Order: sequence, then C-alpha cells, then structure tokens
Amino acid sequence: MSPIIARAAFRAAATTARSAGTTRQFSMVQNLRAFARSMEAHTPFERLPTTTKSQAGDWGKQVRRVGSVGVIFFPAIFTFLGWPYAAELIMDGHMR
Repeated sequence: MSPIIARAAFRAAATTARSAGTTRQFSMVQNLRAFARSMEAHTPFERLPTTTKSQAGDWGKQVRRVGSVGVIFFPAIFTFLGWPYAAELIMDGHMR
C-alpha cells in the first residue's frame, strides 16, 4: 500500500472514530432491544387455541406425495450417479 493511501485511510479512520463518539444518538442496548422487539410476532395467533382440537394428519396424502416424488427422484439419481459405471460396462474397459 502506498504511504499516501495509508495516511489518508488512517486520517479517515481517526476522524470517524472521533465523530462516532460524539454523534451517537442511541445506545447499543437500545438498538439491540429494538431489534429483538421487531422480531416478535405481533399477530392474534401467538398462542395455541385451547377450544379446538388439532386436525389429524392426512397420512394417505403424505404417502402419495412422497411416492410421486420418488418416482422421479430415484431413477434420476441412479442415472446421474450411475452413468460412469454403465459406460464402463458398455465400453468393456476400452476407455483407458
């Protein structure tokens, strides 16, 4: 780094450090508290209802969904990962 750029960077850092202490309007604790409050859920659905029972799981729908994904996934992954082995068998070792 050239001395001119280093001197300019040092002066800018010193100026920023001096002005940061005098112009800070909020404390870090206030900023952290505001950040934590912004992440809170502000909806009427924060608590679980006690008057109604939860709905039962539709396991048939889940099995159909996983099955339909598996019909595409497993042949695709065997093709993607197994083509080098299949090519070696087809070429009968003549690839070397």
